[in-house]
Amino acid sequence: MGCSNKDAAPSDPGAAAGSSARAGAAAPPPAPPPTPPPTPIKLTVGHDLWIGYSGVFLANELELFKKAGLSVELKPFSNPGDTLAALASGQLDVGLTTLQNLAVLNGNSETDVVAIALVDSSNGADAVVAKEGIATMADLKGKTVALTLGEVNHMLFLFGLEKSGIGPGDVKITSMSADDAGAAFVAGKVDAAVTWEPWITKATKNGGHVIFTSASMPDTITNSVAVQRSKLASGSEAYTRLLGAIDQGVRALRSEPDKAYPIIGKYLNAPPEDVKGMLSGDKIYDLADNKQLFGTADKAGPVYASVKSVVDFTVQSKLVKKAPAPESLLDPRLVR
Repeated sequence: MGCSNKDAAPSDPGAAAGSSARAGAAAPPPAPPPTPPPTPIKLTVGHDLWIGYSGVFLANELELFKKAGLSVELKPFSNPGDTLAALASGQLDVGLTTLQNLAVLNGNSETDVVAIALVDSSNGADAVVAKEGIATMADLKGKTVALTLGEVNHMLFLFGLEKSGIGPGDVKITSMSADDAGAAFVAGKVDAAVTWEPWITKATKNGGHVIFTSASMPDTITNSVAVQRSKLASGSEAYTRLLGAIDQGVRALRSEPDKAYPIIGKYLNAPPEDVKGMLSGDKIYDLADNKQLFGTADKAGPVYASVKSVVDFTVQSKLVKKAPAPESLLDPRLVR
């Protein structure tokens, strides 16, 4: 006779359920591999050593470009016009340069280089410096002046001569870069020089004095972020990130200037106190300023009038073969 139920081993429902649950439980899935950070977008940016690019220098030094997903290489040039030739030939992705140089490039060649944003406007940071005994622009008659033919310091000089009543033929012009002109003046090799910061400060520390500045022609010597229009559509994301990082650099300058001066000084080889003085002669723009300067599609902003005056100058000075349409030099789509 078989065993009765009462003789069977007592059952443990909980244990059975636990055993069943353990038997049916699957091993936890392996953790997914960490998502690699997106590859930074590479941009090569050409620039000259100009105080107006302080926001760019700060964006680079404070790693704001890196935080924006960019790998930016800053490539220095001696003159603002030099960046445009490299940009037009594809050696650069971005060129920081003056609107005047942009007008000269477009007036002398078939190119699609345009300004997509404004960086700054010189308000005294470009100047004519002269030795003792030369008090005004009119006193330059018969004197030797160092400047860069065809560049913005040439435009500044001609504007000053026009206001003084003498012509370019009344002075002896020797052409060299703005940096070399400043150095030549400090070395006593010329009577006057048309140069920029930091050389204006160096000149005044070495016996020179200022007789004319860009403050007399406001919103004319303006620097821009220039790119090839043909690359705007495919590169708009990168350019937008670039402008945003520069904007943050400008904010850093405005919010903590004492921390910014030494950083900017590293790029310009100038002490912090000199950097502070240089910035007093320059208006640096952020993105909000750009919106106001470019205006809207229905109502153009003041930059268009500035560009027209620059184009008119290049024509009058015979720096261009043809007059480019002022509006063709600007593409505001990323800042409006």
